[in-house]
Amino acid sequence: MPKDSQDELSPGINRRVPIATLLWALVPSLVATAIVVFFVSRTSSSKPRARADGLMSIELVQKDSSFHPIPPSKGGATGEVLYAPRGPALHFVLHARSLPTGHRYELEIEVDSANYTVATYTPDARGQLTIDTTLTQFREGECVGRNFDAARPVTGSHAVKFRIKRAGSPASGTMPGIAPSAPGAQLSCHGNGDGNYDYLLLENATADFTGTTGTADTAAGHGSH
Repeated sequence: MPKDSQDELSPGINRRVPIATLLWALVPSLVATAIVVFFVSRTSSSKPRARADGLMSIELVQKDSSFHPIPPSKGGATGEVLYAPRGPALHFVLHARSLPTGHRYELEIEVDSANYTVATYTPDARGQLTIDTTLTQFREGECVGRNFDAARPVTGSHAVKFRIKRAGSPASGTMPGIAPSAPGAQLSCHGNGDGNYDYLLLENATADFTGTTGTADTAAGHGSH
C-alpha cells in the first residue's frame, strides 16, 4: 500500500500509459490483500468485553513487525471500539490515541470475507481521533483501486474487525489507472498521496454483530472527515 522503469514493457501494456500510473492502481491492491491475509492468519483469540450499558468493547493495539503489541510506554498507539452487538444498523464509536500526527488515516472494517475502506480521517494535534458513526450497509467509502468489494446489507450475523491504517491513496481525485467502468472507479480519494498503507491499529478481538430487520434510527454515515 506504501518509478518508472526503462525495462521493456510486457505484452498487452499500453505504452502510452506511464508505469508509475499503473503501479498506483496495482500495488495498493496487491499489498493490501497480502497484509490482510497475514493479519487474519494471526488473529487473536481474545473476546469482546461486555459493558454494563449493553455495549461491547474491543481493544485496538499497534503491533511491531513480529506481531507483538507495542505498549504506550514505548510509543505505541492504542484504541478502543464500542459497538452495539445487535440492531437494524451497526453503530460504533472508535477512539484512537497516540497516532503519529501530520497524516490522514483510513478506517477499514473486515466483514466476514470482505474488506471495506469506510472513510479517511485526520487526528488532532495530540494524535487522538474519535469516529462516531452508524452504518446501514457495509460498503466502500474511499478509492481502493482494484481492491473493491461489493456492498452487502447489515442484516444477518456478521464477524466484524476494525482497523486503522495510513491513507496512502492520492490526496484528491480518483485512483489512477482504473477503467471508468470498473466497480468503485468513481470513488474519491482523500489520502496522503504517498502510497503508504501501513496498519497502525489492529483489533484484539472480532466483533459479533447481528443486523435485524426494521428501519434504522440513524442514516448511513461515515463520521466526520
